[in-house]
Amino acid sequence: MAKKKSRNNFMLHGAILGVSSILVRVIGLIYRIPLINILGEKGNAYYSIAFDVYSILLLLSSYSLPLAVSKMVSARNAKNQFKNLKRVFFMAISFSILVGLIAFCITFFGADFFAKINDCPQCVIALRVLSPALVILSVLGVLRGFFQGFGTMIPTAVSNILEQIVNAVVSLVAASPLFKQGQLISESQYGFTNIPEAYGAAGGTLGTVMGALFAMLFMIFLFMTFRKRLNTLARNDRGHRKESFGRILKILVATVVPVILSTLIYNIGALLDTVVFRNIMGTLDYAKDSIDVMTGMYSGNYRILINVPVALASALASSLIPSIVRSRTLGNRGEVINKIESAIKVTMVVAMPCAVGIGVLGKPIVNMLFSHSVDPDKVALMYAIGCISVVFYSLSTITNSILQGIDKMNVPVLHSAISLLIHLAFLAGMLFILRIDIFSVVIADLIFSLLMCILNQRSLKRFLNFRQDLLNTYFKPAICSVLMGIIVLVVNKLLIKVIHSNTVCVLLCIIIAFVVYFLALVFFRTVGEDELAMIPGGGRVTRLLRKIRLIR
Repeated sequence: MAKKKSRNNFMLHGAILGVSSILVRVIGLIYRIPLINILGEKGNAYYSIAFDVYSILLLLSSYSLPLAVSKMVSARNAKNQFKNLKRVFFMAISFSILVGLIAFCITFFGADFFAKINDCPQCVIALRVLSPALVILSVLGVLRGFFQGFGTMIPTAVSNILEQIVNAVVSLVAASPLFKQGQLISESQYGFTNIPEAYGAAGGTLGTVMGALFAMLFMIFLFMTFRKRLNTLARNDRGHRKESFGRILKILVATVVPVILSTLIYNIGALLDTVVFRNIMGTLDYAKDSIDVMTGMYSGNYRILINVPVALASALASSLIPSIVRSRTLGNRGEVINKIESAIKVTMVVAMPCAVGIGVLGKPIVNMLFSHSVDPDKVALMYAIGCISVVFYSLSTITNSILQGIDKMNVPVLHSAISLLIHLAFLAGMLFILRIDIFSVVIADLIFSLLMCILNQRSLKRFLNFRQDLLNTYFKPAICSVLMGIIVLVVNKLLIKVIHSNTVCVLLCIIIAFVVYFLALVFFRTVGEDELAMIPGGGRVTRLLRKIRLIR
């Protein structure tokens, strides 16, 4: 019973963070549509390039801090070492401010350099606007990791949603007037063309800064309300040896650096893809405007939707790591295995239908969300080719976190490096030899995520002697997803003849897909009462399914 309760608790908090992450991505998708319409394909390319550079510096400075802090806080919380826990928090905050300031300086003063290597001088303004967010998010990462270490994902979930709402509002409010302001500025002032699009992109990035600032202030407020309880716990902590700040810093760095390296290599592919693609396409005599448009379609249309379902895997990973650390600290190996099995299964049960749905409804989704797109058929083909990467990225994300949770921090680093090198080799070869333009980036991205899955699964088997239930984790969800895809494909073709509204058809198809997939999961015994009990309203669903004799 204790194991089941522990597993359900981490799954519940993972689900809370997962729902908030999906909501954040949906908000992002919703506001990016009018933002893309404001900026156009070129402005969106400048926005995306600036964001890719910023994302890499964010990874280097603070992306790993929530994970590292949650691990360290969780381990000390499990042993009731609350004085040391406070010292961990103080050291982490100091460390975050230092690295955040360094990242800010590199971004602000190095904006011209980053623009040059991307062959995109227009992204300089957006990069400088983004730079303060690196300091803010460093501090915010520590605050989120602190609460995650106590086993609660609710503060992170709420702050994520607030951050994205503020981001959306400010981005849309700022982008349009700055775009118009750019129309009044002479090209000679900056030495490059498309100044309105560059200013508009900077307005879009301003939302990121203000959203992060609002979320940080919210988390500081929560911490201040929790501080009294923490001080009481620390005063009652008598009998544990006080850790030196030097030792804490050493552990923090030893945890942060491998995570930074693995996450950096894992995510730097997007930036390197852009650099390699734009430079090689330039040598092949493609027009720069054409390269900008293809970059905008890939980053603004394709990647933004593909990343939405992967958010659940990232959320489960955030919940899983401190949970695994607590179980390992207390010596509960069986509990660790149960949590890993549950996390991988839930990830696959969600990722597979999302991949099939994106592949099957690619063209209608493009017409609904990106009607402005220069070439909707091309974007839809990207979805059809790359949709399976949703499964691979989701699985590799959760297995990365499992390896980090069992202190195999360097393994994902090695796997990411191997996958990245092979990925780049394929990308260069497809561009130079096959000349398949932007689709080469989609295919290379797919290869990277597949290799990560293979390498991570081999390591899990090696280190944990762990074997996942293949039938219920992979095969049954795949069968249910394909069945769902076939039905939705047929239904969509029939509905569009009757309703004549693409948007209504897509929304109805999504609802039908959800119902069909869920019933298929139950019919094939992929999920049982234990899994249903973990979702809100699971008891009512179970009683309904009993009445219609889908479960006994």
